[in-house]
Amino acid sequence: MLEPYNYTFDPNSNYYTFQTKNNIEYKVAFFQDYMLESCTTPDVEIGNVFQITVEKITDKPSGLDACVSETIRAIVTAFFENVENALIYICDDDDDKGQVRFDAFERWYSNSTMKDYITKINNVVEIDLDDDDTFKVHTSIMFHNDNTNSENIKITYNSLSRFFSGDI
Repeated sequence: MLEPYNYTFDPNSNYYTFQTKNNIEYKVAFFQDYMLESCTTPDVEIGNVFQITVEKITDKPSGLDACVSETIRAIVTAFFENVENALIYICDDDDDKGQVRFDAFERWYSNSTMKDYITKINNVVEIDLDDDDTFKVHTSIMFHNDNTNSENIKITYNSLSRFFSGDI
């Protein structure tokens, strides 16, 4: 079984860092996300919704390293120790790799034990552009099954396409 890399949390910057065996440094951060809150009325409680970012800091090719996924999974697992947390993941398609990242995230979740206690919902939003073209935004939300706001999160998250199209 693969072991995650050792990671550290910096409370001043509010992010985790770790370094791979090939001296590649990564940063994982959770930022408060207010998008769902803006898609609902003030009387609907959404709770703690965060967006995750994973950034390779070192500017050299990393190659495939399965321990990177294990490390990110360990960090996300720790994040869900607070059952009231929800995590939104957005893969835009600016570089034509949104679908690839989205599929990798789906595989990572499907192959984890996290699916036993974390619900994950996907939503691919198509945004109409001016020139009869569309732009796809691949999103997922994850929340603990014991999250007291789970029903509100589901309903609001499923309205994201209306938010992106400007209907909200």
